[in-house]
Parts: sequence; C-alpha cells; structure tokens
Amino acid sequence: MEHAFTPEEAAIVAASQASEATAELLRFIRQGAYSERAPFDVEVTGKLAEALKLSIDIEGDPAPDSILDDDERKLLTDLRDALVAFLEGWVG
Repeated sequence: MEHAFTPEEAAIVAASQASEATAELLRFIRQGAYSERAPFDVEVTGKLAEALKLSIDIEGDPAPDSILDDDERKLLTDLRDALVAFLEGWVG
C-alpha cells in the first residue's frame, strides 16, 4: 500500500531517511563496520533509495518543455520505477 504524502510530508520523510543514512555513513567512517557481519547499523541503501524516490515524486513528471530532453525524462521515469521495485522487494 502506497502512502499518499503531501509534498511537504514527503520532503520531511525524504530528509529524515537521507539524514539517518548520512549519520550512519559518518559513523562508519569514524568507527568502522557495525559488526563482522554488517557494515551498517541501519539500512543505508534502503533509506537513500526511499529518499531519492520521494524527491523524484516531489518534483513530479517532467513537463515536455522542461530542460530535460526525451532521453533524460525516460531515464528519470525508469529510475523511479526501479526504485519502486527495489523498495517493494526490500520491504516486502
């Protein structure tokens, strides 16, 4: 089930996810791997993927008259679709 965030709510969630991931990456730099089995204490990749997906959602579909060309618009759409599939598999 997908959440229906307002753009402001999506921005808060995206910033929170990106901040948590950033904090964990900084912790990793200072202290090293979290354990012998895992480098991180939190799901860094999943949090960054969600933050990126939400930021794409906030921007919305690029208009045909945007600065993006057709190939770039297609790449952005493909990236969002891949992030959705990744997150569904990650959380699912």
